[in-house]
Amino acid sequence: MKTRRYFCVVAVALITLAGCVTTKQTDTARTGIEQLLLSTATDQALDKVDLTPIAHAKVFVDTQYLDCVDKNYVIVSLHQRLLNQDCKLVEKREDAEVVVEVGAGSLGTDHTEWFVGVPEIPLAMPSPISIPKLSVFTRTRAMGTAKICVVAMDVKTHQAVINSGYALARSDLKDWNVLGVNSAQTGTVPQAIKSATGENETINLPSNIARKPALTR
Repeated sequence: MKTRRYFCVVAVALITLAGCVTTKQTDTARTGIEQLLLSTATDQALDKVDLTPIAHAKVFVDTQYLDCVDKNYVIVSLHQRLLNQDCKLVEKREDAEVVVEVGAGSLGTDHTEWFVGVPEIPLAMPSPISIPKLSVFTRTRAMGTAKICVVAMDVKTHQAVINSGYALARSDLKDWNVLGVNSAQTGTVPQAIKSATGENETINLPSNIARKPALTR
């Protein structure tokens, strides 16, 4: 009997100790989705810039007019496209045949929410209580917008080789939710993640909801 009691006490102690173990979790200051929205929009904008007129040239990239968040990614992404055109990147303006200037008119994120239901209703003062929002259907959309301008000039003639104006692009992630149960994510960012990793955590919406034309906008 004493032996059984001893084992029971030990078992309870072990369970208690196991229950006290915790794992600390931390997140980065900026979410991965936010950064993907911006980098995807940047790539889409730069893809619209035709760099073939300066293919095989010695290029100096002037970034003094580029002032935006994720500036380094914009620069490296532009370098990548120049290298794809067999350009040689040089560190000094005087060693270049072509000077490329890059600037950003916009590089940021926005968020919108649209829902069907009853909004939050505050009760009459002095009550601090509010009737909580009741959503039957919710669509949230996070967007990354990039407006990038690229200009290329011949070093000797000072004439424009590329002056096609600005390139504007937008990436997005839309989250559809019905009664907090069924949800689905669509947009350029989920597509890019699925294409790169094969990850697909989307839960399809009911077919009668998915067929509504308003949801495809």
